[in-house]
This record gives sequence, C-alpha cells and structure tokens, in this order.
Amino acid sequence: MAVRGLRWLATGLFIFAVPVFLVLTNVRIVATEPRVFEYSFDRYNGEERTGISRPQLDRAAQEIVDYFRNDAELLDIRVQVDGAEQPLFNQREILHMRDVKDLFQLGFRIHEIAFVYIVGYVAAVFLWSRERSIRRLARETAAGGFVTIGILGVAAVGVVVGFDSLFSQFHQLAFSNDFWKLDPRRDHLIQMFPNSFWFDVTLGVGVLTVLEGALLVLLGRGYLWRDGRRPAGPPDAAASPDAAARPDGIAEHG
Repeated sequence: MAVRGLRWLATGLFIFAVPVFLVLTNVRIVATEPRVFEYSFDRYNGEERTGISRPQLDRAAQEIVDYFRNDAELLDIRVQVDGAEQPLFNQREILHMRDVKDLFQLGFRIHEIAFVYIVGYVAAVFLWSRERSIRRLARETAAGGFVTIGILGVAAVGVVVGFDSLFSQFHQLAFSNDFWKLDPRRDHLIQMFPNSFWFDVTLGVGVLTVLEGALLVLLGRGYLWRDGRRPAGPPDAAASPDAAARPDGIAEHG
C-alpha cells in the first residue's frame, strides 16, 4: 500500500509539474526577452511618456534583462536628458526592481525544479524501472495538458473580467512593501511598462500556455489512438527470443 501510495503521489506531482513548467517557461521568456519590453515602448508610446529617446529605452530594456540574470543587488541605469546624465529610476523604483528580481529568480528556481522532476520522472519510471508502459505516460501527459488548459482557462476569465483588481492583489501578496505603487506622472518604470502592457503580457502567457497544454493533449491522445490501431504482435515473441526463433513458438531449454 505504501509503495502504491508513493506511485500515485509521484504521478500526481508529474501532472501538476506540467502546468507549472509550462507557465514558468513562458514567464521566463517574458522576463529575459528584450523584445517583449520593446513591444511596450512601441505599443504604449514609451518615448513620449518618458521623454527619453528610443535608443536609450531599448538599451534600458537590455540592461533590465541583464539585471534579472546577474548577481547585482540594485539596478543602475543612466540616461541622457537635456544633455545631462541622470538615473533612469528613482530610489523607490530601484527598490521595487530588486523585489521583482527576487520574485523572478524564485520563479526561475521553481521552473528548474519542475523541469528536473519531469525529466527524472520519465527517466526513472518509464526508462529505467520500466514499471509502466508508454501508454501510461501518454495518458499522464494528456492529463497534464488537460489540467493546464483548465487552470489557465479559469485564470484567463479572471484576467479579462477583473485584471486591475487581480494585479493589485498579486502585488499585495507577492511583496511585503508598497514600492510597487508608482505614480505614472513622474515614475519612469510605470511610464515604460503601464498596466495595459502587463495585461497584454499576462494574457499572452495564458494563451500560449493553453496552446502548449492543448498540444500535449493532442500528442498524448494521438499516441493512444495510434497505438490502439496497431496490430498486436505474437504474445510470446517479446517475452522469449528463443520462442520467436522456433517455428512452434516453444523455447528449448538445455
């Protein structure tokens, strides 16, 4: 009973790890792709909002990405305004970015753990111990895809119906301070990345993750359908090479 319970637990963790891995993969892409930030400058007039030239905003986007990847504690970006160099962000914005970096790096670690678990589960259970068939793996992969679609589908409805409220609640839960409460009249961070941009990004991550979940369902169910149509081979051929070699199918023992 204990072994069976552990197997059920391992399977449940695998199915749960699938949506976690997919969501955090897409979040990681968003956090480390400068073109995502540049989309905000294009779509929401970053140059006009901030009064900072576009080449400097593009450079700032790359420096933000680098900051999420490096070991620097604080983000220090300098820009030229009216011929004078000045910090792009004020102290409040810099401290908020430190909190954002900590949150992203936590997400990156969870993403890596989910990846290692998924790979380890497949390797240990299906390749090494051979305790279950590929058909079982296909069913569990499809289940992970269904769970992904279900969770992200509900979340997408919440985002569309009440994004601003959810966005505020997320910040209240994720951060222990109010540095995230910025003024769009003077704070460059929110001028560069307004709430509308984060709505687009959140919805984009959700839609992409649902599509990935649907692909897993198609792959899993497709394998089961194809395997079900495959003609069955001789029942004892795989069990005994000697039997397969003899016309009468009976293995010879010496």
